[in-house]
Amino acid sequence: MCNAHVAQTVRERVKKEGLPSASRRSFLKLGSVLAAGAALAPQVARADMRGVREVVDLSHTLSPDNPVWPGVVTPGTRETVFTIEENFIYSQRWTFEEHQGTHIDFPAHFIADGARVDAFPTDGLVGPAVVIDISARAQEDADTLVTVDDLLAWETENGEIPEGAFVLMYSGWEHRIGTPAFFGDDTGLHFPGFSGEAANWLVSERSIHGVGVDTLSLDHAITQTFDAHYAFLGSGLLGIENIANLQAIMDSKATIVCGIPKYEEGSGGPARILALAEM
Repeated sequence: MCNAHVAQTVRERVKKEGLPSASRRSFLKLGSVLAAGAALAPQVARADMRGVREVVDLSHTLSPDNPVWPGVVTPGTRETVFTIEENFIYSQRWTFEEHQGTHIDFPAHFIADGARVDAFPTDGLVGPAVVIDISARAQEDADTLVTVDDLLAWETENGEIPEGAFVLMYSGWEHRIGTPAFFGDDTGLHFPGFSGEAANWLVSERSIHGVGVDTLSLDHAITQTFDAHYAFLGSGLLGIENIANLQAIMDSKATIVCGIPKYEEGSGGPARILALAEM
């Protein structure tokens, strides 16, 4: 609806009637709506959010400043198209490739006949969170990997990885965003990821919906074979990259909800990842 015709229509109406303002009647009407909503809120909360302590945002804000894989992904751009002051409506124009910011890799990203965004089953977008903390090791070794031993150690403490889970690597890398260390050092790209062995073990031994990392890639940066990508996406699973705030759900039971536009024939795309942390 935000096109030049709409802007011109609004401009002509404002010229005749003046800038819109909230009347006392509008305030009273809004007040009654809010009061009715408040009266219903407890029932809605009990029905829809029972047992949820907090909704945690696991997403970075999509921005042209988001780090992207050097030489492969072009940074996004945005510009203001309409402003309230000049056009009476506010709108932006964005350009971005599918794989930047907090985003999801769908199978089609690596697999020729893999599922694309608009054809992916919706029940695969939700599942229990499993956070694998390798941050201490990552501080010492930027090329470290999530291993099968890490997964088994988590299970020793918490029980078997639940069906439909999202297994999420926490390396602490999000705290490096905005610095050269997010990409690596003078010798090249360096950051953690999943090992091929861990990826194949999860695919063959557990029934999960996907994985996630707080770095640029499911594989560590020095990979030459992208074993984790091929294992996960080749099995029809999702891969979330550049996830954030995993510390907030480290010690909680939580459900991951992947909110992503239904990109036509998409190989993935920027997403809003939420965690419903339990009481």
